[in-house]
Order: sequence, then structure tokens, then C-alpha cells
Amino acid sequence: MSMRRIILIGTTLCGIGPLLAQDGGITPGGEYYIHGIFNPTIADVQKIDVRPELVDTILAEKPVTYSVVTATMPIAPKADSIAPVRLNVVQANERLYHGLVKLGYGLYNTPLGELYFDQTRSRKNGYGIHLKHFSSQGGLKDVGPSDYSFNSADLFYKAVVQEHEILGRGMYDRRRVSDYGYDPDGFDTLGLPQPGDNDLRQVYNDIGFGLRVRSLYADSSMIAHDVRLEAHHYTNATGSRETNFTIRADLGKQERTETYEAAILIDNNVYHGVPQGDGPEFDQNGTLVGLTPGVSTTGRRYRVRVGAGIYVDALGKTTFHFYPQVYASYSFFDNILVPYVGADGARMRNSFRSLTQENPWTITAPELANTSKLYDIYGGLRGSFSRNIGFDVRVSTSSWKDRALYITDGYYSFGDQFTLVYDKVNVLDVSGEATYDDGTGTRIHARLDIYSYHMQDQAEPWNLPPYQLTLGAQYGFRDKLIFKLDAQFMGARKAFTPVFTSVADQDPQASETVELKGFFDLYLGVEYRFTKRLTVFLDASNLSASKYERWYRYPVQRTLLMMGASYSF
Repeated sequence: MSMRRIILIGTTLCGIGPLLAQDGGITPGGEYYIHGIFNPTIADVQKIDVRPELVDTILAEKPVTYSVVTATMPIAPKADSIAPVRLNVVQANERLYHGLVKLGYGLYNTPLGELYFDQTRSRKNGYGIHLKHFSSQGGLKDVGPSDYSFNSADLFYKAVVQEHEILGRGMYDRRRVSDYGYDPDGFDTLGLPQPGDNDLRQVYNDIGFGLRVRSLYADSSMIAHDVRLEAHHYTNATGSRETNFTIRADLGKQERTETYEAAILIDNNVYHGVPQGDGPEFDQNGTLVGLTPGVSTTGRRYRVRVGAGIYVDALGKTTFHFYPQVYASYSFFDNILVPYVGADGARMRNSFRSLTQENPWTITAPELANTSKLYDIYGGLRGSFSRNIGFDVRVSTSSWKDRALYITDGYYSFGDQFTLVYDKVNVLDVSGEATYDDGTGTRIHARLDIYSYHMQDQAEPWNLPPYQLTLGAQYGFRDKLIFKLDAQFMGARKAFTPVFTSVADQDPQASETVELKGFFDLYLGVEYRFTKRLTVFLDASNLSASKYERWYRYPVQRTLLMMGASYSF
């Protein structure tokens, strides 16, 4: 049966159903009869054609547009006053003055006078002179006359010629000292007359000149050189004299990270000794020639140098000396810590001039012998805690042949001068150094050295200290008030002196060892600058007022106060 016929039968039955119900009395109102021809029709069905379509999960980007909504904010104008500013215009180069004069006066009748005068700035040449006088009446008790006097003159001329700096100097120095280190009561005990003033004074005169030629090449591939010539004629009051002529030349050339260098030394010394009293005169002449070649390489963190010291010494008999020289360092943390090690050695001249400058109470004609630093092996650590603080800690062991030691003389003087003995000395040195500089005028420097000695022939390291501490500081307050401080600590030393009980007792074996006490010497200086030209000062030396002895029987002055002024013109 088709679907159309099923639908037609169903519709007919639905229409007959109510009629049957009425006929059966179910529906009130009676019976109904319908006469006619029934033609049912079925309307066409409208079907929706919906088919599945594939939807892509990736959606196309929708372009985004931005727009700015213009708006105007009204700002009311307001005028503020600006405080005036004072400009301080600093010249590129501060003004220099031609001269400076400094005058002062202190206790014990101690005058001071200094004069500086130079050309100031110049691109081509320059000249200047420096004069100084310093003297004192001494003022020491229980010793002989202790007055002294120092005078010096130094003049120079400098010129720049074809990438070279040429410097010429003339020097004169005169020192007068008193041999006051004797016991006046000892002459009465021995029945000897007291020495006269002429027997207790010594005068040293030093006349010299120098010439220096130094290259100023801007090109590092050129051979840089620095040649220095210096001559001195040195005499004392008894007639001893010395003429020393020295030439030193430093050469260097850089090739990338390597530097090749060499130092040349020619040192000729002519010495004529005139002992005090009836001692025989003598001559000691000799030439010291040295060559120190070396090569070094430098990297970003390290530096290594290897070289040697080669010397020929013709003082007395001709001798040959060779000393290896090495050095190495490495930088950690951008030079904050720099460990280093090295070894060194050299042959050094002991002249009449150098010995009496170290100890002016040396006998009038000491015998000379040159010193060899056989080796100096060292290692340490240097660096900086900050931009302002630096340090250096070092340990070294060294050996010195014919090192000069001073002992009291008992033959050519009144027991108030020192003669020389030469001995082999091994030294262990532990040292530490620290510096501080804030860049505004405040500076502090401290160094400590602790020594241990081993002698070959002598019983003690005569007059050598077991430790030494130095301290220096400077502080400026608003560039008007300047404070300076220097302090020195030195440990107890051993001194050798002969002992005489009578005029006939001249036994050189009769001697004793004396211990010189350690000392502390403090210096304080104060300057006040009224103007850039005028300054007043006050200096105080040996503030501890200790009557210590640096050399046996030679005590220093107690507190020395000096005040004065300086003026630039």
C-alpha cells in the first residue's frame, strides 16, 4: 500500500469518528447526516534541504584598526622665579709664580731659609734655581758641641730639541757636622787633654753637574733611550777627596706585546784618603761596568720579564759578576689582586760620598769595598681594596756580600767616629705596605718591615734594626688648613765599641756590645694659607721628646719647634 492511500484512509476515519459518537448518544444534540461527494486533497510538502558543510577550525584574522580620540587638556600658564647662579670659571692652567721664598726660625737657634725661582711654563725650554740654608746650635747636654749647618744650591736648564728633552744641572752642597759623640769625663779619667773645636768638626763639600738626554718619541717602534751623565767632586776638611763620573743609559724597544730593554752602566771612581792624625794616605781607584739586558712580555692579565745583570768591577783586582733577574705577575679581578714573584741581583758602588751621607760621623778616610747583592728572591701580593686603598705584602730572602757595617772607631778619633767593617749578611724581610688617597688632598701611607739577620763573621748586625715602621699622613681642610704627620718606629739595635781603661791600653780585643734602645719619632706640621701666595707654618719634630740615639753616642735633639712663612712672587 502506498503512502498516499494510507494517509487518505486515516483522514476519512477521523471525520467519521465524531459522527459515530453522536449517533451513539455520546454527544448531545442528536444525529447529523452529510450528503455529497467527498474529494480529499493533500497539499505538497515543502522540505528544507540542509546538507552538512565542512567548517575550518583556523579562522582568518580580522584586521584590527586603532583610532585616537583627540582631546585637548587646557593648561593654565604659570611663571616661576629662578634663583640666580654664580658661575666659577676655572682657567685651563692655573697661574704659576716665578718664585717662592720660605723663612723660618726654631728652638736651639735654628734658622731656615729657602728660595725657588724658575721660568714657569714654556713649550721650548725652562730654567730654575733652588737655594737652601738650615743650621742649629744643637742644644744637647752631656755631650760635646752639637751645632750643625747645611747649605745647598741647585740650578737647571731644560730644552726640547727634535723629539728629545735635554736637561743640564749644576749642584753644590756643603754640610758641617760636629763630632759630639764622646764622653768628656772619659778624657779626665784617662788623663788626656780635652779635644779642641777644630778636632770635633767635619765639613763636606760636594760640587757636581749632570746632563740628561731623553727621547720623546710618539712612535713605540722607535728605540727609546734615556742617557744620564753625572759627575761629583767630594771632599772633607782633612783633605780626603773623591771624583766620581757615572754614565747610565736605558734603552728599550716594543714589538707588539714584547719589550726589549737594556741598561748600561759605566762608573769610574778616583778616591784619595787622608786619615786623621798620623795615618798614611792611600789611593783607591776603580771602574765598575755593568750591562743589564732583559725582555718582557705583557698580556691582558700577566707580565713576565727575564734578564740578567752582568758586571765587571776593577776596584783593586778585576772581578766578574753575573746575576739572574726574573719577574712574573698575574692579575685577578681587574687588578684587584696581583700576586708576583721574582729574583734579582746587582753589583753596587760604595763611595766615600755615599758612606758619609748615610753616616756623617764616619772616619775621615774609610777603606772602600763594593757590595754584591748575590740574590734577592721575593714574592708577594699587591692590589687594591677599593679605588682609594692599595696594599702590598711581600716576603724576601737576600744575601749581601761585603755589606758595609758601622762600628765605633778607637784609633783615628776620640771614640766619636765610626769605621767600616764589611761582612756577608743574609736577610729575611717580611714587609707590608698600605696607602690611602681620596683624591681631594687626604693621603695616608704606612709601611712595616721585620728583619732577621744571619752574619758570617761579625757577632751582630751592627746598627741594623730588627723592625721598622713608618707612617705618613696629610689632610687638607677646605684647601686652607693643611695637616702633615710623619712617624717612625725603629727597634733596638746592637752597637760595637772599644773599651779603653788607660792611655797604654790599646788592645783591639777590648770591646763591648751596647744595645741602643728602640725609639719613636713623631713629626707634626701645620700650614694655614691666608691667600694663594701667603702661607704660615708650624713644624714640630720629635714630639715624644725622647733623647734617642740613631748612632751610638749620638743622641738627637729633643722636641724642635719651628715656625715661619712662605710667599710666592
